[in-house]
Amino acid sequence: MMGPSRCLFIAAGPDWGRHPCSLSHIMDVVVREHPVIWINSMAQRAPRLSRQDLARAVHKAMASIRSSRRPEGGGPLVIHPRAVPYHKYAPVRSVNGWLITRQLKPLMARFADHKIVLVATNPAAVALANGLRPDATVYFCMDDYARMQDSDARLIEVCEPLMLSRADATVVTARTLVESKTRHGRTPIYLPQGVDAPHFQKRAAPPPALAALPRPIVGFQGIVGARVDVGLLEKIARAFPRASLVLVGKEEVDITSLKRLPNVHALGPVPYADLPSVIQVFDVGLVAYRNDAHVASVNPLKLLEYLALGQEVVSVYLPELVAHGDYVHWARGHEDYLAVLGRVLARYPFDAAGKARRAAYAASHSWEVRAESFLALCADLLSMPHSATPTLDGAVRGRQRTLV
Repeated sequence: MMGPSRCLFIAAGPDWGRHPCSLSHIMDVVVREHPVIWINSMAQRAPRLSRQDLARAVHKAMASIRSSRRPEGGGPLVIHPRAVPYHKYAPVRSVNGWLITRQLKPLMARFADHKIVLVATNPAAVALANGLRPDATVYFCMDDYARMQDSDARLIEVCEPLMLSRADATVVTARTLVESKTRHGRTPIYLPQGVDAPHFQKRAAPPPALAALPRPIVGFQGIVGARVDVGLLEKIARAFPRASLVLVGKEEVDITSLKRLPNVHALGPVPYADLPSVIQVFDVGLVAYRNDAHVASVNPLKLLEYLALGQEVVSVYLPELVAHGDYVHWARGHEDYLAVLGRVLARYPFDAAGKARRAAYAASHSWEVRAESFLALCADLLSMPHSATPTLDGAVRGRQRTLV
């Protein structure tokens, strides 16, 4: 794999292993050749006065006291950042940048002869970029964060322009984000989602309870939260009573009425390591999101994961579907969705050749391919002279550069 030599990657993203994301998948490949320090979530919103948020805040505070650790089975060195989750205030950002930089310095000392690349999904990491002064900074934008229910829109509105100005390059996972994240004439680099095809194609026997469900099985995997169209899922269960509707993922909204339907089976969250053995029972994978402005910027990981299992996929319309047009059935509106799903189910059982074709297509979009593109970008950034002088809070002087 071509890429930068003698390079240390410092990646700031969600909690490692909690919900795998694009950046964690890429770093899982990068760490095979380069040292990686992973900084767990710096929080994209301030904690609320709720039992869940207070418990999580206490957990994060206790975890930050412990030393760094390496996940079982290998991977990056993981640290819990010592930071105050009120990043929209400039003094707090300055303190956080100092605290985390101080936390990182002993770990970085063993890589003194390495170039430093900071990669961050949270724009509040601009404070860390200013504190560390890495050789290259990449803002890895996976969503329109300001529109996400679990983000603080004000925090994003304050921090994201700073990060877009401070970063040497911005990477986006959806084409619709390219225009909105362009700053000072610098165009973001589009890097779409990938998939760990071997992980999904080498799987154990499914749980007996799932294997015994009536066929066909239509399934949704992922967090059942604000972006999921629960009303559409209810209509699917009622329209196809002889099919089984299986939901795999954490429930963040009330789906009591949906679970009362006799053909609906909600399993709750499943660890990523066990996910293939569970969702392999799906005959059709569903992408059932609400039709809103936020969804337009979504490129769901689950789409290629369904395809890696050889499954038919029925989705609401997303701009990112254009690239996968020959492998995904999409619809606009509930009635159209039910009609499209009905036509797909009418062909059940599905032929083996079609399953193999979908699985082969997914394998061509591996995380190894995505990581190679990412490393090539980093090599380009490190080869360019640093003429910019960052100010304390992220404004950049003397740099106007476009990367495509």
